Amino acid sequence: MIRRNDPLALLAIAMGTAAGAFVLVTPSRVPHTPQTLLMGLTLLGTLVLFMYLAGPAAFVAVTHTHVVVGNPLVGYRVPRSLVDGVRLDGFDIELRVSGHAPIPIAALIPALGGHNRLRPEDYQTRLNRLAALLNHTPATLVAGTMARRYRYVHLVLLAVDVLALVGMVLSISTDPLA
Repeated sequence: MIRRNDPLALLAIAMGTAAGAFVLVTPSRVPHTPQTLLMGLTLLGTLVLFMYLAGPAAFVAVTHTHVVVGNPLVGYRVPRSLVDGVRLDGFDIELRVSGHAPIPIAALIPALGGHNRLRPEDYQTRLNRLAALLNHTPATLVAGTMARRYRYVHLVLLAVDVLALVGMVLSISTDPLA
C-alpha cells in the first residue's frame, strides 16, 4: 500500500491536534469565553480535517485480485484484469482501466504545493513505485467490473465540519455581549 504522506499536511495535523489539546487543558487562570473556545476548536478542527484530506486520506493498494484507489472523497476497486497500467499525464498520475476513463491516483500526487515542490523526475519515481507494486504482487485475475464508491465517512466529516462552522458563526453573531 502507498499512502500520501505529505509532510506539510502531517505537520499541520500534529500542530492542530496539539493546539486543540492544549486549549482544552489550559489552566483556568487564562481567560477564555465559551465563544472563543468554540471558535478556536472549530477552526482547529477544520484545519486538521482539511489537512487529513489533503494528506493521508489518499492511498493506493494492490491485492492479488484488485487495485484499490482511495482518493479523499471517492474510492475505486478495479479488478486486476481490467488494469492496463499506469501513466504520467503532465503532473497527474493515472491508473488506466480498459473500458473506463483513467482514474487519478491522489496518493502519488502531493496535495499541498503540488507541482511547485516536485520535479518531473520525482513524478516518474512515484509512477515507478506503483508500477513496481503492480509487478511484484502476483495477480489472480478475476472477472468483474470496476466499482466506484463515495467515501461516506469523509463526506460526513465534511458535512459535520460545515455545520460546526455555521453553528460557530451563528453563535458568535447572536452573542448578546457583542
